[in-house]
Amino acid sequence: MNFVKSLLFLNRALILLSIFFILITAFSAFVYASVKTAELLWELLTHRWLLEKVEFHFVEVIERFLTAIALLILGMGLYELFIQPLNLPQPLKVNSFHELKSNLGNIILLNMVVIFFGNLAEDGQAKDLLLQAIAIGIISGILILFAQNQDHHASPKPSTPTSPLPDSVSGKE
Repeated sequence: MNFVKSLLFLNRALILLSIFFILITAFSAFVYASVKTAELLWELLTHRWLLEKVEFHFVEVIERFLTAIALLILGMGLYELFIQPLNLPQPLKVNSFHELKSNLGNIILLNMVVIFFGNLAEDGQAKDLLLQAIAIGIISGILILFAQNQDHHASPKPSTPTSPLPDSVSGKE
């Protein structure tokens, strides 16, 4: 029995270690995105908004922040699921592994769309853009089907309550 307890404690410690490194990576990603944003603003201010393809640079900054947000949600979600609940705003609360996967899937999809628009602003090759759009569409469809399948299996349909009383007593005729 002590072996099982120590194995469970070791697993909990490994999860905590993973969460720690995910949150450190999220923090680093936020710092990196902030530095890139400051560099972009400095470049725009010193060159009087003459930076070529400015939309592409803004999209890059958005993509970096979305990556940081995904890492933060992953770290906080794993902590809530495996360690203890946190006092977070409702949109950030995670009650199940399915919710965590769904949140991450949505952010990853949004990230891919932002990257696509960045490539579009960069005047990418039409064939490459078409293939990228098709790939994003396929991944979107798979995520939607996965979410619908999980929702269908996760929530059983409520059954209609039946009264133990005969219909004449319960008021049903």
